[in-house]
Amino acid sequence: MVSPLPGVRPSLPASWYFDPEHYRRELEAVWYRDWVCVGRTDSLQREGDYFTARIGDQNVIVTLGPGAALRAWHNTCRHRGSLLCKEAHGHFRNGRIICPYHTWTYSLDGRLVATPGRLEADDFAAGGYSLYAVHVDTWKGFVFVNLSDAPREGLDDFLGDEKAHLENWPLDDMRSVHQAIYSVACNWKLFWENYSECYHCPRLHPELCKIMPVYKKAVFKASDLPGWEPADDNDNGYGRVSANAETWTMDGKSTLPPLPGLTDAERQAGVAFTSIQGSMFVVGHPDYARSVRIVPTGPERIELVVDWLLPSDLANVDSDTIERITGLAERVIRQDSEACELNQRGLHSSRFEHGVLVPQEYMLWDFHQWLRARLVESKPL
Repeated sequence: MVSPLPGVRPSLPASWYFDPEHYRRELEAVWYRDWVCVGRTDSLQREGDYFTARIGDQNVIVTLGPGAALRAWHNTCRHRGSLLCKEAHGHFRNGRIICPYHTWTYSLDGRLVATPGRLEADDFAAGGYSLYAVHVDTWKGFVFVNLSDAPREGLDDFLGDEKAHLENWPLDDMRSVHQAIYSVACNWKLFWENYSECYHCPRLHPELCKIMPVYKKAVFKASDLPGWEPADDNDNGYGRVSANAETWTMDGKSTLPPLPGLTDAERQAGVAFTSIQGSMFVVGHPDYARSVRIVPTGPERIELVVDWLLPSDLANVDSDTIERITGLAERVIRQDSEACELNQRGLHSSRFEHGVLVPQEYMLWDFHQWLRARLVESKPL
């Protein structure tokens, strides 16, 4: 288990959080090379259903093709580069993707099949103008794409040990029952850093601290505290919900049946996390799950896409249940978003070159080292 820093460490340069040229470097080094979650398979129910997703300044289409196979392409026509799909979700009628500009038409496997009104030319070969394919894969119902020509590793290796934290959650058979999208005026790294520490929790999150007592101590894990010893064989050091709570709701209580397949220790803990460095985290509870995707839309702005997941047989729950499972997280997100926006504004001070990380912010240090390595791999500093 990772330990707190033995002392203080410098944080990243302030300019890395707002400089447009550096933002472009990070897009190329991280977002355009790594696997990035763009949605859920449960949003594609029949052949021809599609959704679009943004990654930096790139836009992709994900669709359910023949044989229920997922396909993904850049959202651009091979004729003159027009956007093919304007809507976030839709259905390709008759299995055809039709450009809204000049009506070039593609099949659901990306082949160019028609160019209505085009004057014939002997040197035109339709086979050379298929859509630009994007690598696509899934994990537990989440759809990931990779924009690089040749990913450095497959999705399974990319997720690594993190995927094991929610291995027992039936995420494959869960559906999004509520989605919220938040626009936050901060750099993508700031929100990830905020997620990676609980130094701020006692001041910003009083409601959450009532549910998770360890957060009152300004640490993310109980094992971060001096002299910590496991309470029993099931104590992994992450901390548990309070003695009178079951899950993450405003009162800690649940009106939902427990998810099947969880161990006694997982139910007693009340929470588990899978974190995909910089871009996404999934939170599992005994009765529901939640995913949070960070979508960079500029050097100083992100979108947060948050989905609350329930088993497919509970997908039509009433509004009171939705409000119950979303209430605490929505409050925490608002609190975190306000803090990150204040942080973003303060970074523009002409005197502030970089900050300092204290011992319980060791996961930020790990993140910064990871990012530096990604930038070196992409282009020399």
